[in-house]
Order: sequence, then structure tokens, then C-alpha cells
Amino acid sequence: MSVTSMVVDFRGLTPHPVAADVAVARARLFDTSVWVTYRPDPHESCRRTACGLGAVRAWDLLDTLMDLPAELPIPLNTLSPAVRRRLLRAPRGVVSVSEGTVVRHLVPPLTPLLAAVTSRSWERGLVAASRFAPYCQRMVVVSTLPADEAQALRQAELHGIGVVLARGQHPEVLVEPEPLADWQPTPAWWRFAEDIYGQTIPAHPQG
Repeated sequence: MSVTSMVVDFRGLTPHPVAADVAVARARLFDTSVWVTYRPDPHESCRRTACGLGAVRAWDLLDTLMDLPAELPIPLNTLSPAVRRRLLRAPRGVVSVSEGTVVRHLVPPLTPLLAAVTSRSWERGLVAASRFAPYCQRMVVVSTLPADEAQALRQAELHGIGVVLARGQHPEVLVEPEPLADWQPTPAWWRFAEDIYGQTIPAHPQG
């Protein structure tokens, strides 16, 4: 199933997922209001709730955690003093330290799949959607196309941006978003996931 097919209904510009493990929410990201489709991690959400832990946005901490395997003990004496201090200051639920070892518990709370930007301006919509290129598939939702529709759609396709024409009662996918190629998680990607999580926590399993 493609990401686009998960967002089956843009009627009223309110998409609904058809996959049980996929959620859609409105979020403010990069100064843009978007519909974001993502796959939550219910186990991590419940674990964080039990710890009283919300979104973790500290760049230096996420960068450090990416170098540690999840749920495996690492000797503290193999880490630099700066890294040890950073981990010891981490909020409850991020890591645990005992008997000279540290264990990373924190994992990304969700996987972003698609950012859908609704825009009245074709060019502004493309620019806004382009900002999400390093993190997930992108789509722009418009009610009208430029006069040269073929050229406009080629422009979107060239940049890997999907296009939905939301005109009338039956929105139409004109261009499928390009899948991410050779994607690798980065601290910026993890921070992006945390930003989404921080805005959608009430929608996730609690307790």
C-alpha cells in the first residue's frame, strides 16, 4: 500500500488513514501548518507515559543517543566525559545507569511517512513541501493549478512532490510523491519525529 493510498479522503482537507497502524494529524512544522501521516510506536508511547516523559528535543542529546544501541549496556568508561555528563543529565526514561554501564531506552516515538501541505499558491506550496525532503514523502494539496498544468505537474514531479487536486467532492491524486531513496536516520530526522510527537501526544496510547 502506498503512502498516498493511506490518505484516502481530502474532503474538507481532512485526510483519514485506512491502515490501522497509521495516524494522521495536523501539526505546525517549519513554520508551516501541514497534515502529517505517521506510524506511531505504541510501546514507546506507553513507556514514555509511564515515565512521565514527553518529546525529547535536545539536539546534543539525540545526537549522542544515536551512537548508542538501544537496550544494550555500554561501559561508561568507553565514553567521553562530555558524553557521560550529557547522559547523566538526561530526563528520566531516556537512559538508565548502573554498575558502570549505561543503557539507552529512548527510541523514536513514531515514523513520519508523509507531509501534506495545503496551499492556495502553487509556488508557495511547492516551496513549503520541499522543506520536508530529508524527513518523509511530500505532497501539496491545491484547489487550482497554474495555467500551464502540464508544466506545473512536471515541476512537482521533478522535485519528488506529490500533487492532490482538491476540487469538488472527489480529490484527485495527479502526481504520486517520490519515495525516499537511500534514507538513513539522522539526529535532525529524530528531532523532526519528536516535534510531531510533542504536538500529537494526546492521540497516543496513555498509561
